[in-house]
Amino acid sequence: MFTLLRKLRPYLEPTIAVVFFVLWVVAEAGRQHGGSAWAALITISVAIAVSRIWPWAALAAVSAVPLLQLVGVLRPPESTTWPVAFGVIFVAFTVSLTAPKRVAYVALALSLPMALAAGALLGLQMNSWVGRGSFEREVEMFVTVAVVAFGLYAGAWGLGFALRLNFSELRALYLLRATAAQLGATESELAMSHERDRIAREVHDVLAHSLAVVIAQADGARFIGEKKPEKTDDALRAIADAARSSLIDVRTLVEGLREDQGDQPQPGLADIPALVKQVSGAGMTVDSQHFGDAKTMTPAQQLAVFRIVQESLTNALRHAGRATTRLSFDWRGPGLALTITSAGIEASESTAGGHGIRGMKDRARLAGGWLTAGASDGDFVVTLFVPTGSERPAEGEAA
Repeated sequence: MFTLLRKLRPYLEPTIAVVFFVLWVVAEAGRQHGGSAWAALITISVAIAVSRIWPWAALAAVSAVPLLQLVGVLRPPESTTWPVAFGVIFVAFTVSLTAPKRVAYVALALSLPMALAAGALLGLQMNSWVGRGSFEREVEMFVTVAVVAFGLYAGAWGLGFALRLNFSELRALYLLRATAAQLGATESELAMSHERDRIAREVHDVLAHSLAVVIAQADGARFIGEKKPEKTDDALRAIADAARSSLIDVRTLVEGLREDQGDQPQPGLADIPALVKQVSGAGMTVDSQHFGDAKTMTPAQQLAVFRIVQESLTNALRHAGRATTRLSFDWRGPGLALTITSAGIEASESTAGGHGIRGMKDRARLAGGWLTAGASDGDFVVTLFVPTGSERPAEGEAA
């Protein structure tokens, strides 16, 4: 419906001009009028037709008719032809509604000259139509017609300009609502993207670690099963424990997606010894050192430290097998300085630039700290700092 109205909008003023012309012709059928009356009718009809697309031309046309009548080029309006002047009112309305504001203000400035011209042409002519009266009567008719003409012209202009302001306000409101809707959709998409990243990071941390332990235990059981059958049961038990723990973590993650599980317990610093014991059962040697007294950390920071340790041990188990990894927890600075050194891992794209390392850096950043990872003297070193106070030292200072 609105699309159809927009398509028909350019034909509105020409249609009104045609109706205006036809109605005048029908009303004056049977009367004889000279060329001046037809020239005025045609000029004002054309001004109505072009008032939206050529407002300057429309104003010039409706101003030229009374001017030419006053100077005698065209005959003054007659007793039955003067209603043609009502077309000027429609031009004033259309220009104030659709034309640029500069042109609209020019149309308003023409209200007084047009009113005076109407008073001079119609007011004085009315006296001759009913029989010329006294000079006072002529002045009275002049003033009356001029005031009425000014009121009609200015009223039409004011109505058009008021509608113009109303349409502008409605358009601004529409654009504001459309922009708000777009921003809301963008915000929702961004939140969904962040949630997908969080889910991917959690799934990666949980499954990568558990599968690395399972693979290491399975390979160990396969290699030593024939020589030491009694070790097979231990390996299978470790595989079952790792798989069961992974299954619980994945179920917890899935439940967290279906409903708000913000109060459920999350892994923290107290769970790191169990994590170390789990990978030690897979054949990795893990040495933990602690310096200074542990300080209070938020649950989010503890979760970040746990996941980073988990990812580092998983990388060491995956890339170095039964390697030796050293964990150094240093609490003597303004926070926790954690160094994880894994022997026998070369820097590569999979370790230094993969999803796991990027995830660890993101976790460290969200916890308020920073993380670096890279090869050093044949080892792979992960350095993490998480502040526990209000200060946040520059990267490398705590290490």
